[in-house]
Amino acid sequence: MTRDFSRLLGPRSVALVGPEAWCHDIISNIRSMGYVWDIWPVVPGAGHVAGLRAFDDIGHLPAGPDAAIIGLAQGAAVEAVAGLSAKGAGGAICQGKADAEALAAAAGEMPLLGPDCRGMINALERLPLWNGAHGLRPVKRGVAIISRSASLAQTLSMHRRGLPIACIAVAHPGPAQTRMAMLGRALLEDPRVTALGIQGEDLGSPEMFLEMAQVAERLGKSIVVLRAGEEDGAAALLARAGAARVRTPEGLLEALKMLHVMGVMPAPQISALSVSGCAAGLIRELGQSRGLSFPAFTDLQLEALRSDLGRDAVLANPLDAQQAAALPVARIARLIAEAMSGRAVLTLLVIDHPRADRCDSDIWAKVIEAAILAKQTVEMPLAVVSALPEGMPEPQAEALLAHQLIPLAGLSAAFEALRACVKLGGIQRHASPLFVPPADTPAVPMDEGQVRAMLAGQGLDPLPATASAGPELRMRLSLDRTYGYVLTLSHGPERSIALLPLRGGEAEVMLRSLGLGKEQVASVVPALHSVQDHVIAEGGKPGEFELVLRPDAGRGAHASGPRNRAAGE
Repeated sequence: MTRDFSRLLGPRSVALVGPEAWCHDIISNIRSMGYVWDIWPVVPGAGHVAGLRAFDDIGHLPAGPDAAIIGLAQGAAVEAVAGLSAKGAGGAICQGKADAEALAAAAGEMPLLGPDCRGMINALERLPLWNGAHGLRPVKRGVAIISRSASLAQTLSMHRRGLPIACIAVAHPGPAQTRMAMLGRALLEDPRVTALGIQGEDLGSPEMFLEMAQVAERLGKSIVVLRAGEEDGAAALLARAGAARVRTPEGLLEALKMLHVMGVMPAPQISALSVSGCAAGLIRELGQSRGLSFPAFTDLQLEALRSDLGRDAVLANPLDAQQAAALPVARIARLIAEAMSGRAVLTLLVIDHPRADRCDSDIWAKVIEAAILAKQTVEMPLAVVSALPEGMPEPQAEALLAHQLIPLAGLSAAFEALRACVKLGGIQRHASPLFVPPADTPAVPMDEGQVRAMLAGQGLDPLPATASAGPELRMRLSLDRTYGYVLTLSHGPERSIALLPLRGGEAEVMLRSLGLGKEQVASVVPALHSVQDHVIAEGGKPGEFELVLRPDAGRGAHASGPRNRAAGE
């Protein structure tokens, strides 16, 4: 189901339904951010609130407000939602606790966030429907963030990393009517929103999450999910949706910053030079531990770098370029431009801004001037990275963004963000639907004789006792009532997971990611598809199913087993 969020996200009138002091707080926030349209407090008997005319009830409003926030609870909240819906409001946020089903019935087709929803801060429209402190400022373009936690939303709004946030909204689990994915879809469809970040311990409906991902794919935008958990079903859903996962709030902010400026990274090749703050060896180790690579400089690059750094300089990627700070701006710009001109898709310039209370910033200013000139010359992505978060103060980060340089605060968060953006660049998109059996599907184990015959039909003989040594390919299917069937393939220490049904070419991608060769992949793929087709044909009755395959057993692939259990056993 889709809903019209256009008025809620682009309001020209807003109603506040709740106690007078609460209305005062929200009106103060709204005025501080510069909202210039109609504000209608609904406070019976108040006459005026914060200098604005107050209305005794919703029915007396001049028209249905585009957006409303309700500071009432229980039956009073339900009554207010019903009144706003009847008045033709564009959408509402219910802060108080109330029965979700009753609120949904009262809202009808009107978009409703809540119950127990702190609110939404819309920096594009200068409208914070939020009581209490927050850190957003008006922007014309930026990323959107949906948080399950009001406290995390507030914390993220207070960041000092230069990231322009267009909107932060709270979507509490167990909503009355508007699901997180519905709100995410509406935010993605705003052309001013460049990327979407989600706090995703609870991803909500898998089907709706995939529908949101299809919108992101159609619009060429990306989704990054903050999730620390290791649940296989959720991880497979994120992969199916074409979303990247980060594990820390700072990683989320830095990944969104990269997406806002440059979009996804099509390959993991980066170039790096350190002017201050970190040794090249540490940069290499941090990057390689996250799957990034540092391609060697070309002969032309080496010749140009040697002319600026001298014959005795160690010219390797990452490059120690501490001595470059003493060079004139033009030569530093040439040095940075050469580092940007090779096989890398992104260049990192590592430099920390000095403490303003103890040092001058002449070197920083000179190097950044050179970086701007280099970016204008080469027109490839360039990120300025500080070794520590405090080495990238907010004013400096914002100034870099104004020149389309990517300010990354702290190497740890920067490399977490880089890994996420590489994942997004190489991810298999096409967020197709899942196979989720009905909850009342009876549990029936798979017939082992039938499975053996099915595998034999695909050329997989029983695994002989004298099979050659080497890592086995283990295939496991397990039924998760939320996500459907989770397929796990493991080969030695490597694992790959997906949800059924597999998309075109997905089995091959999974097997190649485990290190299997072309012939090995070809010998196993038919078995994977046969098992999948059998499970779907059975209507999802099998619950858990395991096979051991040996694709390098001499005569093509062999299979052991199967070991299986019915759903629920």
